[in-house]
Amino acid sequence: MEEAIKRPRDAIATLVLSTLIRVMRIVDYPRASIWGARTGRLVYHLAGKNRERAFENLARVFGAEKSREQRVEMVKTLFENFVRSGFELIPYGHLSLEGKRNYVRIVGKERLDQALESGRGVIALSAHLGNFMIMMDRLAAERYPVDLIVKRARNKGIGDRLERLREELGYRSIYVTPRVRSVKASLASLKSNHVLVLHGDQRQRQGGIDVTFFGMPAKAAAGPIALSRFTGAPVLPMFMVRNEDGLTHTLMIEKPLSMRIVGSKEEDIRTHVQKYTDVIQSYVQRYPVQWAWDHKRWAK
Repeated sequence: MEEAIKRPRDAIATLVLSTLIRVMRIVDYPRASIWGARTGRLVYHLAGKNRERAFENLARVFGAEKSREQRVEMVKTLFENFVRSGFELIPYGHLSLEGKRNYVRIVGKERLDQALESGRGVIALSAHLGNFMIMMDRLAAERYPVDLIVKRARNKGIGDRLERLREELGYRSIYVTPRVRSVKASLASLKSNHVLVLHGDQRQRQGGIDVTFFGMPAKAAAGPIALSRFTGAPVLPMFMVRNEDGLTHTLMIEKPLSMRIVGSKEEDIRTHVQKYTDVIQSYVQRYPVQWAWDHKRWAK
């Protein structure tokens, strides 16, 4: 019975997504961004559990320095930014190269170019910050070959549509599971001197490394560091930041993580996972309303 209900529900969700994609193809970027911001304010009121989780997480981190009223405004803004980012994705993809450069400025591009000179690929360590959705498109526009490690959508129709969309925008999907296939595809990406994008800011439920994030215990993925150790590919932190005008963005590319051997393999991985977690924390501290506070980053 549950499966019989799920099938038409999934089909409707896929149809809605496909319709939205078609609509956004004919909307210009500035208008889409404004529509997204307004829709985000509406989504805030409908979000339910996600809204409450964002409140809870913000209270954990900023409870002593932000009033409840300030945290309410922060949550409203983060929903506005998130939905706005989704609305921008497709119109941004249809801009000319000049248009893409006008709306997203890259700072630190020379670091990426230098890192790729080794021929071992680059592990682009990022987070769900700013409009992280258009980062891959922006890199692809500069003719960098880009692969994104991503979770497979539960709804197969939506997953297939999103995969086609990523291909249209100029980059390839590597799914987290099955694990063996994911590792092989990631190694092949780096061997081909591609930019392999991973998001390292979400809670790792299985096989995660114990880290401290905003002074509280959390789990983080060992993958970026393990891949770097095995291949010699540098880990380059890079993050999207929405500028104060709301319409433009900056892609910040940091220096590669210093990958010194500090002890055993386990100690080495733990040390460097904490190091990249600290870099992510520094960006979240600087741009708190641009990060996705509505996920379960910390265990109860």
